[in-house]
Amino acid sequence: MKRCSWLQFLITVLLTLTFDSRLSAQATEITNPPPKCKIDGVFGDWKGYQTGWNETGLDWSKVKMTPGFDGIDLKEFYYDNDDTYLYLFIKCKPTVQERYDRTHSTGDLGFLYIDTDMNTNTGAADRDAYGSSTISGAEIQIYLPTGFSITGGTKSGCHLSYDMERWDASSKLFDQQIRKADSRDANPLVAHGKDGVEIALLLSDLGVRKGSKFSFACWESMALRDYVNRTTIKIE
Repeated sequence: MKRCSWLQFLITVLLTLTFDSRLSAQATEITNPPPKCKIDGVFGDWKGYQTGWNETGLDWSKVKMTPGFDGIDLKEFYYDNDDTYLYLFIKCKPTVQERYDRTHSTGDLGFLYIDTDMNTNTGAADRDAYGSSTISGAEIQIYLPTGFSITGGTKSGCHLSYDMERWDASSKLFDQQIRKADSRDANPLVAHGKDGVEIALLLSDLGVRKGSKFSFACWESMALRDYVNRTTIKIE
């Protein structure tokens, strides 16, 4: 009888945990609705967008260096929003796929920074606790690494992800995890394609809403501070 009771107890616990996990997954889906447009790195379906900048930063094609630059040069930047997401599109040369086809290596596009209160006296300092350069005043940092998959010991394709973190005034680091997203996700919030890189950021993750205005900066990989692209975004 005791064995039967314990077995029934374990079955009940397992069923409860399974049910709770399903509810949790459903809750996540409800709180994170899919973007209104397909996130695929194709610019053709963008309508009514705003221009953040035509390239004003560093043009790597004009930089002489040894070995030669083998990264991704970020060009024009566009954005749009709805009630739930801020959409970003960054055109780049070469594309993530083209670079992978040439180098078969990992890399990154750089960092995005968001200063939600547009006050350089709050948020990050010019350098973090490790001495790494950041954007003063930014509350949020988004890192954009690239990688590749390995199937059966063979490299089988590249992918892009983002890692969003909040500044911690105590540690003097961007180490408060907000969200991670990957182009291999079932319903991706980040993707690379023939026209560039497309990203969807939840307004709730950024702590902004309709009518909000904030500073936005893009510090591409290997660039000096003088070449950081900046603009102001308003959520319409």
